[in-house]
Amino acid sequence: MKKNLITTVLVVLITQLGFAQDIDGKKEVLGFGINGGVTIGNYSDSYISNIGLDFYYLRNITGRFYAGATVGFTNYFGSSETIQGATIENNDLQFIPVAVSLRFNRFKNFLIGTDVGYAIGTSEGNDGGFYASPRISYVLQDKWVLYAGYRSISLDDALGSIQFGLGFTF
Repeated sequence: MKKNLITTVLVVLITQLGFAQDIDGKKEVLGFGINGGVTIGNYSDSYISNIGLDFYYLRNITGRFYAGATVGFTNYFGSSETIQGATIENNDLQFIPVAVSLRFNRFKNFLIGTDVGYAIGTSEGNDGGFYASPRISYVLQDKWVLYAGYRSISLDDALGSIQFGLGFTF
């Protein structure tokens, strides 16, 4: 199942990258971003923070609405925690998020949107889970994007983090 999902997303991304030019006057965006966050919620004792890299493709569907795809890598840093007097060392968790991206441009230079998909677990014993990342973005000089948001990966419970990032578009 995971291999089929990854293959399908990669084929769509590669096919779309071939058309990353102006088609019918609709702007298309190809970019990458780095992000980091602080873990919150039930996993905040086990994983203190995270860092990631995302590659994305967005196409202007209407004057203010963009849709596309995102794929990336995220590492949640494990921390030590004490449970009933015993200290446990939590290993890092790694994920490859594969998602549909939606953005809405309501005001000049501001975007509101989300990425929704599946975070494939790549670390030992990590099966991954449903992935969602709502965000607010600010575009600087048509190339740089600053954003803040929330990232959630559904494991036994939601692995959530407050995110901040910087992106660059081509």
